[in-house]
Amino acid sequence: MRHETFARGALPLLAAAALHAGTGHALSIMEIQGTAHQSGFAGRTLTGITGVVTALSGNGFWMQDPFGDGNHLTSDAIFVFRGSRGLPLVGDLVTVGGRIDEFRPGCVACGPGDSAYANLTTTEINSAFGGGAWTRIGSAALPAPVLIGAAGLSPPAAIGYDFGGSVEHADYVFDPARRALDFYERLEGMRVTVGGARAVSGSNAFGEIAVLPDLGAGHGLATPRGGVAITPDSFNGGRVILDDSLIGAASLPGVNVGDGLGNVTGVLDYSFANYKLMLTQAPAVTNGGLRRESAAVADPARLSVASYNLENLAGNAAQARFDGLAGQIVNPLRAPDILAVQEIQDNNGATDNGTVAADLTYGRLIGAIAAAGGPTYRYVNIDPADNADGGAPGANIRVGFLYNPERVSFADAVRVAPEDPAWEDSRKPLAATFLFDGQEVVIINGHLRSKLGDEPLFGRFQDPVPHSEAQRDAQARVLADFVTALRADDPAVSVVLLGDLNDFQFSAPLRTLEGAGLANLTEILAENERYTYIHDGNGQALDHILVSLDLLNGATYDVVHMNSEFAAADPLRQSDHDPVLAYLNLSPVPEPGSWAMMLAGLVLVGRAIRACRRAS
Repeated sequence: MRHETFARGALPLLAAAALHAGTGHALSIMEIQGTAHQSGFAGRTLTGITGVVTALSGNGFWMQDPFGDGNHLTSDAIFVFRGSRGLPLVGDLVTVGGRIDEFRPGCVACGPGDSAYANLTTTEINSAFGGGAWTRIGSAALPAPVLIGAAGLSPPAAIGYDFGGSVEHADYVFDPARRALDFYERLEGMRVTVGGARAVSGSNAFGEIAVLPDLGAGHGLATPRGGVAITPDSFNGGRVILDDSLIGAASLPGVNVGDGLGNVTGVLDYSFANYKLMLTQAPAVTNGGLRRESAAVADPARLSVASYNLENLAGNAAQARFDGLAGQIVNPLRAPDILAVQEIQDNNGATDNGTVAADLTYGRLIGAIAAAGGPTYRYVNIDPADNADGGAPGANIRVGFLYNPERVSFADAVRVAPEDPAWEDSRKPLAATFLFDGQEVVIINGHLRSKLGDEPLFGRFQDPVPHSEAQRDAQARVLADFVTALRADDPAVSVVLLGDLNDFQFSAPLRTLEGAGLANLTEILAENERYTYIHDGNGQALDHILVSLDLLNGATYDVVHMNSEFAAADPLRQSDHDPVLAYLNLSPVPEPGSWAMMLAGLVLVGRAIRACRRAS
């Protein structure tokens, strides 16, 4: 039932203004929100809170003070949880009563072990509590949206700082001018426009897109293809996630990195560890012209080695999945001599019936590659124990190799220290020995522990703790010890360590691997090209190829961008990772004095491979 107390027009606004004047007035939205991440009125039941309805959701509505207080530290808006009540209309001026709650999305009663425990809270009025309700007192124009961008407010690049605890603690100093975490909190629930938005992620399966204002200009390390990459000192606090929940998926078609969306408007919310702009109108998308890449044409005198995370490929997958991957491997990836693959599942995928064999998975992929005009590969695989290596229950995820027997010979394979506790509930790496043109090379395929369970960048604990890194570092030490033992037994042996290592080139686990005398070819690339994966709009390198120093001479390296930047619904996208590819010379070990010269030449080599690369 809709209650009308005042007629439409100026009188309701004057009445609302009177509520803010003098002493003993009903509290304003701004006073309730306060100058912190949580309201000082949390747990109290209040009445007479006034605002204009700006957007509706399935379980409530957002309302904003018609005037605001001009304070850059306080939000002018708030969400109202409606319970069983009906909804007002956008543009209604309402007064609301209810309990002030701090709602932590996904964590109503969770503990420290829950992934949502580190989420921030949103301040809301729970009108279902204590008989609280909303009452329509008239109508009002919607407040003008706050403009984010060069012509309005520019978000800080820094997300947070090393406070050493929760930003909800009383000692935390709220600073929207210096920290993106606080910048967006100050706009919680308000109408916001991101000016000149450019997509820095493809649309995900939930209809979300990460964007930067001003077509990305001045906001982080721009990639050559329209995205933004991380650096050791920046994880790009200016990103905003667009959400189509309020306007419907049909209003926001698939978007790729580099597409323009113009000025996008909505109300700012928070969920799943990110601030999200809940769109209230459909944006006009301008195609940025993103095209898939192809690797440089292979040199038959060199060994081609690639790594590709196949995103849970199971033996019972649809034929279209095998055909799509085969097309990528044969054409853009140039059918490498040796392909290290990750996320191979068993023959019946997530059916948990004790099956661990993956011969059907490999066989169907090999058949599809041959049908697409590629070589007839052979595969290297060691089955895991049932449900011992992580991943989806029953799927028995593992790593393996495809190799072209017309180009290389396979000698032997072992799992690397499979009983070491570092691999508990995690994929065990596979080391295989191959011969190319009479030269021996040991290739180690790793898939280190994922980052699931890390505290989020936009979370209550600052700096966020990457809890998963400890196990990855332990895994990296096991791999480094294995490489060291190989080289001690045969100082001339050529070693390649590659795979989805689930961490950045500047991370501690990758530095541990480099400490075993390996060079990370990721660092051949220009800094803004070091990405194989996009998470919440951040381009980042998770897939790497590291080589022993003898293989640096003439090595070329590339990330072949064909998946991560494109919309999840794109039928040509076959994985959430892009594959990485190296062309290597297997030659005698150089004198130690020449290593420095080869390292100095890496940048020039990287330029050469980028010059050879062409779009397809």
